[in-house]
Amino acid sequence: MRMLQQQERAQLGLEYIEDAIVTVLTDRPTGMTASAVADALGLRADLDPGHRDMIAEGILTLLARSGRILWDDANHVYIDNPERG
Repeated sequence: MRMLQQQERAQLGLEYIEDAIVTVLTDRPTGMTASAVADALGLRADLDPGHRDMIAEGILTLLARSGRILWDDANHVYIDNPERG
């Protein structure tokens, strides 16, 4: 039972971060790099820039695979997906 509670908490936390990323990208129509997203979310505490960016990049990749956001290959940034419905 305790393990299930921890998994639910972790999934809820991930959902909050994903929603925050989508909101940040919605507010920036030109898109953002993983590093800029990490900065916007305040992922700074005790993490060197490489690790901070890895966390953001992993979640951004999940969001892009699900179609909630898009990767703009021409500009090398993540952008909001206005058709995510």
